[in-house]
Amino acid sequence: MSERIRNEELADVWRRTVVAIGNFDVTPEPAKTPRPPRRARRSARPAACWDGRSEPTVRVLDKPTAQTLTVSWCDARTGHYGYQTWRVNIARRAGQCVLTGRSIRAGETVYCPRANGTPPGNAGAMIVASGVDI
Repeated sequence: MSERIRNEELADVWRRTVVAIGNFDVTPEPAKTPRPPRRARRSARPAACWDGRSEPTVRVLDKPTAQTLTVSWCDARTGHYGYQTWRVNIARRAGQCVLTGRSIRAGETVYCPRANGTPPGNAGAMIVASGVDI
């Protein structure tokens, strides 16, 4: 078969394809009316703060400095934090140590989750400093 005949056959196939596309019965979509402006979103809901009602799984992974701990926190209500930094602080209120269950008095030295901007879900949790053996 010569090159010219082959090109004409291909051209004929192409022409038939273009004609077939032109014969499709496509009706244009009606013009859409613009949507009314959206209402302003409600303000963000504050993150859940640990209040002592749940029982998280807490493990001290490391003590990188004298002032910090690396903690693994897992709780269905407040979230999962795999490598969270907790910093030494003075307890502002009475509470309970999430690691040992011991009562904490206001004024005791504790570790608390470090907040970089938005407080984490376990922001209310404390670990009594004397209960850490690393």
